[in-house]
Amino acid sequence: MSCNKSNASSTSKLLQLSLLGEICFNNVMPSFDIMVFVSALLLLWLGANFVTSSASRLAKSWGMSEGFVGMTIVALGTSFPEITLAITGAFQKLAGQDTSDIVIGNTIGASMNQLILIVAISGLLKAITFKKKNVFFNATFVIAAAAVFYTFSRDAVISPIEGVSLLGFYAVYLLYLSRQNFLEQIATKIKNKLPRKKMKFKDILLLLFGLVVIVKSSQIVLDKGIDLAMQLGISETTVGIVLLGFGVSLPELVIAITAAMKGSRDLSIGNLVGGTVVNICVAMAAGASISGWNVDRGLMQFDIPYLLFSVIIVVLFIASRNKLDKKESILLLSLYLIYLSLKAINL
Repeated sequence: MSCNKSNASSTSKLLQLSLLGEICFNNVMPSFDIMVFVSALLLLWLGANFVTSSASRLAKSWGMSEGFVGMTIVALGTSFPEITLAITGAFQKLAGQDTSDIVIGNTIGASMNQLILIVAISGLLKAITFKKKNVFFNATFVIAAAAVFYTFSRDAVISPIEGVSLLGFYAVYLLYLSRQNFLEQIATKIKNKLPRKKMKFKDILLLLFGLVVIVKSSQIVLDKGIDLAMQLGISETTVGIVLLGFGVSLPELVIAITAAMKGSRDLSIGNLVGGTVVNICVAMAAGASISGWNVDRGLMQFDIPYLLFSVIIVVLFIASRNKLDKKESILLLSLYLIYLSLKAINL
């Protein structure tokens, strides 16, 4: 009898220890995953920084203008995390793990951060003026990209064909930018010789190293982002919009603030405008062309229309006076905070 009681007591203690261990494990695992997720985001940022700085120096050594570098080389470099995340997510989707919510959420979050939040912060630091000849062109392409994104998402699917057509849209954008850069080079050479820097082999190595870091860390970010969504009980779209969207926008934030303080307005705004087009027409489109994306109903009815509305507001502010002052920057910041508030109450 005492033997049975002893066995029962031992079994009860084992069950208690097992339960305690499970509770500790469940509490520790989200914390560990958050640490890995944040570390991978940091690596993404460092990789993008290597890519951006080395690519900019290489482009300038080839005689490209600051505006062209901002809208192409820097925009592609700082958006490379989004591009890699989307392509990695597309292959995971083909393998049976649907990553549509987190990838499309990342596209929306990064675009909102770049064209609303970061532009607002740049304007608060220093009033931004724009070249008249660039305003209409930039406005047309940014609004068109957001409008096409909205149109394609209306049937809750962005198909491979639609992805390819968005890539074609970006090719047209690049062709126009190349033509503008060529004309600027000729005009500069007529006035004075376009400054060139000697190309360094170190920049090529840094560029390749940055690309490798981004590719590896993006895989970790995707996996841990999905794990966190499951463990914390939040949607993958929220992870994509808030956590990933802000995390991958850190390079643009740093570059915009630095460029604004130094007075390099073409590089700062060119990067943000170009980055928004890249997010939609390269990152999200490249993934769609591989696997297609399923668009969540909430994104289709609220987030994507809000993105289009926000883009139009920014363009109207810029186009009205070719300038963005502190008052307009505060309004843009309010627009961004309203969006976050609505997301917080799950609208």
